[in-house]
Amino acid sequence: MIIVECDSDFKCLTDSIQSSDSFWIPVYSDAFKHYINNRISFIYIYSVDNDLDFILPFRHKDCINQDIERLKEVTSQGDIFVLAKKRFVNFYAKQCYDADLMHWWQTHNMLPLTETNTSAHDIWNRWWHNETNTNDWLPITKHIERCTAMRREFMKSYATFQMTEAFRSYDTMAIDNFFSIEQNGLHVNAKGFTEHFQSNGIQNGKVFTEYNLYTSTGRPSNKFGGINYAALNKDDGSRSHFDSRFERGMLLEFDYDAYHVRLIAEMIGYKLPSGSIHEYFGKQYFGANELTQEQYEQSKQITFRLLYGGIDKDFAKIPFFGEVKSFIGQLWRDFKKNGEVKTPTFKRPMYADHLHEMNPNKLFNYILQATETEHNFYAINNINEALQPYRSRLILYTYDSMLFDYDLTDGKSLIMQLKNVISENGAYPVKIKAGVNYHDMKDMTSRLT
Repeated sequence: MIIVECDSDFKCLTDSIQSSDSFWIPVYSDAFKHYINNRISFIYIYSVDNDLDFILPFRHKDCINQDIERLKEVTSQGDIFVLAKKRFVNFYAKQCYDADLMHWWQTHNMLPLTETNTSAHDIWNRWWHNETNTNDWLPITKHIERCTAMRREFMKSYATFQMTEAFRSYDTMAIDNFFSIEQNGLHVNAKGFTEHFQSNGIQNGKVFTEYNLYTSTGRPSNKFGGINYAALNKDDGSRSHFDSRFERGMLLEFDYDAYHVRLIAEMIGYKLPSGSIHEYFGKQYFGANELTQEQYEQSKQITFRLLYGGIDKDFAKIPFFGEVKSFIGQLWRDFKKNGEVKTPTFKRPMYADHLHEMNPNKLFNYILQATETEHNFYAINNINEALQPYRSRLILYTYDSMLFDYDLTDGKSLIMQLKNVISENGAYPVKIKAGVNYHDMKDMTSRLT
């Protein structure tokens, strides 16, 4: 183990990883703060080809620390795999890949690191959870012990990994774009937010979310500081504490209409008519030319039940659902025969050995949620590009909706531009809501057509 404390140590590090793949573990000063409001204590770096370990310190009390600007000088022609890359790109702009993604790509799970904490880490965090930057003064020897254990887990996965263009694309589109959402933060009413959520994680009027991209289906969850931002309650008033950061601002939400149905139609090559999807199916369910409001609501429930719970023989007579049923059957046969299926967009493999208690409909729902997520990667990427000249920002993603902090000085034309980007010029229709806070949102769809 080399602790990089002088120029010769630094040169040894850069030479060692120059042509070698490497594994990096950034350790942040504060174990509980969001990375946006944090700093790097040190980075553990392992040179794979040379079997050498380094500690590159910036803030740790046991070390002669380097200037954080020197991090820009650490480059490699090999692949750099970083633990929790989405946090690290806040500090390091050069090409690297996520170590958890590498493992999840093969197993549908994150790296199994829960057992790598030392007893010293557990005790330290219990004792000093109300203090700041405690990782800077936990003994470096205990950090080294933990990082070494993490490296052993990483190497098990690295030994079976094959880099592909699909992996590279997924890493870039998923991690870079969700980082862009996280860094924007959510502006809050400090008093109301603190009282409701019993949280004091507000920095400069904002709270920050963190998306976990490595769920079983690939559909991101979003929690930080004990708050589930992907499922904020619509009825208890908690959403009212989220408002705009702009003096002349409001929150703007774009919500996809019948999103899964349209994605499925694209997957199976079925052309849906323009207009209301639920009305289209409802007329077939009830054999009616016009639907009552009750029948319309029932139509939505029936469609969701069929798509998520299974299509019986009677409903399979409806052409769309008959084709969906055939698609599910073929998907299951391919899965059983090949031991895997691949997602339609990024061709991410989903292996039978790592997907347990599967059945045809469950597999279909996994593919559907993965398709939704991967389709949204492109939408988010296009949104971020469209917003570059403006002050408005994308601040929250929840599966079939996008929430923006909108500066009115950006003009109505930006709203129309975003509508076209998100809906892909009407291929995936959206409803639009606006309000002074996230609770008091009014439908604006008809006024913005």
